[in-house]
Amino acid sequence: MPAADGKRQAAAIATLVLVTAFWGATFVLVKWTVATVDVYYFLFLRFALAASLLAAIFHRKLRRPRPATLLASLILASLIFFAFALQTEGLKITTASNSSLISGMYMVMIPFFVMIYPRKKPDGFAIAAVAIASAGLFLLTRFSLTGLNAGDLMTLGCAAAFAWHITLTGEFTFKHEIAQLVVFQIAFVALMSLVAVAARGTPFTGLPPIGWLTLAITAVFATALAFTVQTWAQRVVDPTRTGIIFALEAVFGVFFGWLLGGDSFTSLSLLGACLMVAGMMISEIKPLAKYAMDKLFA
Repeated sequence: MPAADGKRQAAAIATLVLVTAFWGATFVLVKWTVATVDVYYFLFLRFALAASLLAAIFHRKLRRPRPATLLASLILASLIFFAFALQTEGLKITTASNSSLISGMYMVMIPFFVMIYPRKKPDGFAIAAVAIASAGLFLLTRFSLTGLNAGDLMTLGCAAAFAWHITLTGEFTFKHEIAQLVVFQIAFVALMSLVAVAARGTPFTGLPPIGWLTLAITAVFATALAFTVQTWAQRVVDPTRTGIIFALEAVFGVFFGWLLGGDSFTSLSLLGACLMVAGMMISEIKPLAKYAMDKLFA
């Protein structure tokens, strides 16, 4: 590999790790914010700001969208809306660490959603990943199904919505302009959140200081900047390594939950957390092994 390419790969990997760090930090910040701010009001502000920033960046690519692209964006937006609504409501009940780990279950759910569309049978790696991650979830939530509180269950629903969203995105990106698909779906999420705000009669008020910090990090860094950086980085870093790097989101979520939120673990719940992360990593082992073999014998 030429030195220049090596430096670009290192820079791309570093930026992807930074993106996952921002994502991990959002769990505890959002938990603090929604303790005093309506969930849907916050989601509206977050996605409206993110959509505005992305529209400013990609405005030249947003002209004359096809009706099919708008429909695809609306479908994806519905899944994102439900995912973030469940995740954010769940954060009011569960810990930031649990939320980050359970949200990361989407990585092991994806192969099973692919069974439905586009109908591909999951392999042994996927089944092993689900088994290990599920065992970790069992230990994390105090060793029984009754240990799953309402917040954990909502977050599990969030992971399922993310998995379905990623599955459909993998199909839609081949049929539509990517910038339009992303910007319009984020704008639709903002609109759905606004409808929820209106239906609940939530007043438009100012945010507390922690709310402004959370809004800046979630909208600017964890959404708009993250998408821009991810788009550039994935031109350099292959998807398999990107998937493994993204598993670090759960690790950062636990770290910031412990550092800032005071989350604690028993020995068995810590083992459960490690098993969940291991399950996420195992879901990527097969494509990574194939990539290594292709490189070795190329």
